[in-house]
Amino acid sequence: MLSAFRLLRASCAALVLATVFSAPALAADIFTVRGIHVDKTAESATAARTAAQAEGQRLALTAMMKKLTLPEDWASLPEVDEATAQNAVRGFQVADERTSSTRYIAEMIVSFQPEAVRRLLRGKNIAFAETQARPALLLPVLHRDGQPTLWEDDNIWREAWAALEPANEMTPLILPIGDIMEINAVPASTALSDDETSLEAMKGLAANYGANEVVVAEATPSGGGIRVTLTRHGALTPSDPISRTYEGQDEEAMRKAAADLLNELSAQWKRQIIVRDGRVSTLVVQADFATLAEWEGIRKGLTSTPLVQGMEVAGISSRGAEIRISHKGSTEMLALSLAQQNVQLAEAPAAAPGETHASPSVRAPRWRLSLRQ
Repeated sequence: MLSAFRLLRASCAALVLATVFSAPALAADIFTVRGIHVDKTAESATAARTAAQAEGQRLALTAMMKKLTLPEDWASLPEVDEATAQNAVRGFQVADERTSSTRYIAEMIVSFQPEAVRRLLRGKNIAFAETQARPALLLPVLHRDGQPTLWEDDNIWREAWAALEPANEMTPLILPIGDIMEINAVPASTALSDDETSLEAMKGLAANYGANEVVVAEATPSGGGIRVTLTRHGALTPSDPISRTYEGQDEEAMRKAAADLLNELSAQWKRQIIVRDGRVSTLVVQADFATLAEWEGIRKGLTSTPLVQGMEVAGISSRGAEIRISHKGSTEMLALSLAQQNVQLAEAPAAAPGETHASPSVRAPRWRLSLRQ
């Protein structure tokens, strides 16, 4: 059941979130790793804390490198000792600290210097991703007693996803807060439907959080385990649903299933965005804009995209600019990477009679840039 307290809490939180999510959802720092659990015993509390925090930094650096790379490359990752980890750390925070005279337990959040992580991976010739996907809205539906549940307080499938902090992955996921308006707009039956009305309702809910895509994670008890199907709606690139079966039906089994699916989503994304060829190409594009704010949005998108190595404005007018972009990867990878910054790269339509361009080039650029609507 939905508790009255939860509904009141969610309604109040919505007043704040309405402002926070009015703009596109902001991506997290990809060079930060959360949820590193440490538990150390030593001759004193101080010694235990020092040992635990050193181990936490080492574990976090390994997790950091796995976050950016593909599973098939993990066996080749460099070994991490305490000195290597500490030299790469930018800073760390601790939470849920518990201490005794000889023991220290905590959860750590560790941030790393980007160039230090890059050097370690390049030293082993391991390709890695730096482009984080745009956040998507996650709707975890659990079938129980023949009925689908989504917003209920005792939805352990939803709790399993929340425990993973999925907003920090390469494919970040946002769990909606579940206020009364959201519950009414997208009940569990709507999340499981693919008719036009249901898709529009989910699209509207995602838009409230600055997201364009919705991920529906449907879990169904099957024998002594669970059968899970992950379906994406509104993704920039088409993908088939992910279907898997896991053993167990308790909270731990749910957490393992959610973690495995989150890793699979990240792996799918990294396969699309990782560049194994380090060569730099040049692409000449026509940037179209109607206002100075749109031009600034395009410029910010370009400078925030890791595949872009440089840009030169060859000509500019009040309605457009011709830009030479130096980039790694294919044009398709560049387009996908720019789309995460709300910038669209597409082939230009045939020029209309009398059309002029920002630069007096003999031939108009084949590619056009614009802000995504």
